[in-house]
Amino acid sequence: MAQQSVMAQRAVEQRATGRPQWTTVVVLLALALAVVGVGIAAYLAYENLQGDAGACTITKGCSTVQKSSYGKLLGVPVSVPGLLLYLALAGAAVAWLRNLGGQRELITFGAFFGALFGLGFSAYLTYVEAFVLNAWCIYCIVSALIMGALFLAWGSLFAYIYRQHRQEDALESPRPAARSRKRR
Repeated sequence: MAQQSVMAQRAVEQRATGRPQWTTVVVLLALALAVVGVGIAAYLAYENLQGDAGACTITKGCSTVQKSSYGKLLGVPVSVPGLLLYLALAGAAVAWLRNLGGQRELITFGAFFGALFGLGFSAYLTYVEAFVLNAWCIYCIVSALIMGALFLAWGSLFAYIYRQHRQEDALESPRPAARSRKRR
């Protein structure tokens, strides 16, 4: 009986908002992750722009990684564009929650591809840490994990929207009748 009331409550919310409740939870999680990413990237950007590498606690390679040629992108510490990406992903989460301009799908697509790019760049930098510099930066590792989690969060929403569109397309366009083969 209790399970039926929970299911009924979820159905009511989905009808009221037009989306399942889990999507809001995922976006709130994405917002929290992006805010943590903003904190890490802002700290590193501040330190890097002053020529420092930040306090390196668990690993001892932060300075090696951040002061290497791989630690800059067009002369700018990689923490700066990283900060901008985390701010964009946090902004996307807020815009999604407020349904800014009724553009949830567009926001989801943008955030998904932003997180995909961030994950790819983080993977590249992690490769450089492991196989080129042989030094590890704890901030970079944590940032890569956060970006991976953001990719999974936005990716789940992206997949949900894609699946919804596929189902709608299947309902709108009936399958053509099977053609019978003529025998000769």
